[in-house]
Amino acid sequence: MPPTFSGTGVAQLITMSKNNSPQKRPTSVRRRRPKPQNATPAPATAATTSRVRRLLPSVLIPHGIAVLLVIVTAVAVLLFSASSMVALPATIAQLWLALNMSPVAGSGQVVGVLPMVPGMVLIWAVARRVYSSVKKKASIADLAVLTTLVLLVPLVLAGIASLMLRDASEVLEVDAPPAAAMIGRVLLVHLIALVLGMGPRLWRALLRRYGGPSWLVDAAIQAIRFLIAYAVVALVVVIVMIAVNHRAFLATLSGYEGGGAVPALLILSLLYLPNIVIYAMGVLAGAPLHFGDGLISLFSVTLVPLPPLPVLAAVPSAAPEWAVVLLLIPATVAVWGCLRTPLRLPVTLVSAVVTAVFFLAAAVLAGGHLGVYGRVGLALLPAAGLMFLYPAVAVLLITGIDRLRSGMRRPAAPAPVLVDETPATDEDTEDADATPAEVEEVDTEAYIEETDEQEADADTVDAADAADTADTDVEASPPETPESPEESEGGEDTDIPDAEPEETGDTPDPGVDGPETDDGSRPDGR
Repeated sequence: MPPTFSGTGVAQLITMSKNNSPQKRPTSVRRRRPKPQNATPAPATAATTSRVRRLLPSVLIPHGIAVLLVIVTAVAVLLFSASSMVALPATIAQLWLALNMSPVAGSGQVVGVLPMVPGMVLIWAVARRVYSSVKKKASIADLAVLTTLVLLVPLVLAGIASLMLRDASEVLEVDAPPAAAMIGRVLLVHLIALVLGMGPRLWRALLRRYGGPSWLVDAAIQAIRFLIAYAVVALVVVIVMIAVNHRAFLATLSGYEGGGAVPALLILSLLYLPNIVIYAMGVLAGAPLHFGDGLISLFSVTLVPLPPLPVLAAVPSAAPEWAVVLLLIPATVAVWGCLRTPLRLPVTLVSAVVTAVFFLAAAVLAGGHLGVYGRVGLALLPAAGLMFLYPAVAVLLITGIDRLRSGMRRPAAPAPVLVDETPATDEDTEDADATPAEVEEVDTEAYIEETDEQEADADTVDAADAADTADTDVEASPPETPESPEESEGGEDTDIPDAEPEETGDTPDPGVDGPETDDGSRPDGR
């Protein structure tokens, strides 16, 4: 017979089972809590992946077009030179590095002075794609991803090109360029493209976000305008020098025979023209240009045999005594820039610093190592210092001249005192609500241009003094009879709320305090 349990015994058993049972639910809850925390990085990773997928095509498009053009150019060069297609991979790699302004190496020599026109076109293309990616809206995370892609993609491609050259060096007389120079120049080219592509609007927004002064953008724009104007003037000087030395230009062309040699030299000269213009900008500012063991400046010229490039006919063979006058060219351009777009003194000084930095980057890209010649290019520190000096000195001179001119106008300061002492008229009452700048301008004109009205106002000064004397007598003893309207013509107009009426005990006439006479004075002489 099965045992039976009473209700009290069942309740006790249930209570004992609850007390003795293990606490599993809290442990299970503790195990489930960390799961959402481990899953939190997934949205951030997904957002970063989405940004990369969205921005990567904008970065790859200019590089893809550049690679296609490099391949076509390499094939054309090998075909026209009747060379073997074995050199095609090495030629593509060298052209890609040259496009990114990276040095190329071969036959034991390094060539770092490369034509700037292809590099400038690449900078323009990358900057356009960057601008199209951020012109509508961009977050800080978008800018971080875009900056990484703009700098990382060309570095990867340059590394691949370097490996291709290293592999081809076993068969051909080519070699990988120095790694430091290659990485530095590739980064500099694409950093310039990124800075220009972000545009003034985005830079102003970033400065506002992080509490920086927005006038830094204005300083950078002023620096770019000065450099562009100065480059145009330097280009004109280069063309004039080529025209003066046209015999050397023609002699260089006559040294080559064949139908395609002369056009190739002319095209190569055009590709190197920005380099020559940057050299001219530095020399005109007073900086020396090093060409191996040679030295070119406005003060002295020491030449060595130059490469057979027609555009080098712009290099003078000697420095005439009057060449120092050419220092006025950058000074004139700097003064013109300051007068054309006048900015505050601190802004213009910062603009001079930005000018020096921009020109330093351009001078680095324009020069480099040139085979057996050694280093070719401007002296970087003197060139950057002079590029800062010209705008800075120009704005200081302009500011000093303006202060001297304003100091010469300071004798006109007594004009407001003269107008304040004259009796008030209807015109003065209307000008009472004008701004201080308007009043000062009107008073200055009245002081400089003496008219009949001033003479009339000068006559009323004596009447005003007489009226002041009469008012003093009135305060001493109240008048028994009101003044006549004729005596109140020279009175001084005062504000009614500020004046305290005299208590004479007589009932005031409503017609006395309200209307004014024709000359603006009160009938009671006040």
